[in-house]
Amino acid sequence: MSAGTTRHTIRIEDQLWKEAHSKATRHGTTVSELIRAGLRNYVSGATASKHAPFRHTLADSLVYLVPDALEDLQGPASGMVELPIHLDWGPDSRYLVQEDGSCSTLYQLTLQNSGSIDEICSIVNAVRLAALWPSLRLPVRCRRAWEKAFPQLPTQRESKEHPSWTKLNE
Repeated sequence: MSAGTTRHTIRIEDQLWKEAHSKATRHGTTVSELIRAGLRNYVSGATASKHAPFRHTLADSLVYLVPDALEDLQGPASGMVELPIHLDWGPDSRYLVQEDGSCSTLYQLTLQNSGSIDEICSIVNAVRLAALWPSLRLPVRCRRAWEKAFPQLPTQRESKEHPSWTKLNE
């Protein structure tokens, strides 16, 4: 919002605010933005059932973690990385960081599935991430969260997203 936007005050119970704030943060947004979107829908008369029913998918429930600074990503720039079982349960969980295809898979699995900022920072290298960013196949919410946090990541990207990641519940 711009500095010229009038500030309005509403009353919300503390517990409801805390829960809403926590959920909004996990989804890469703010309570204020959710309230603004709700008011826009209310004023325009738009409802989920009026246009299309909202479909909640597993992807809508995933939490995507993003570090505070791109410089925090101190993973190796070359060599082999073996992912823990909670990130890769396939037959071979080892990836060569210097090979683009291998590193892309490594980063996609890590950014989508990691439950720890420290884990992400120890696996992902900032320079390699920036170089591979346009070709990474990530869910829209994951990509948006990272691009919002790091506008220096390249915005031009290859069109390889799976349609269910890019069209449903954007």
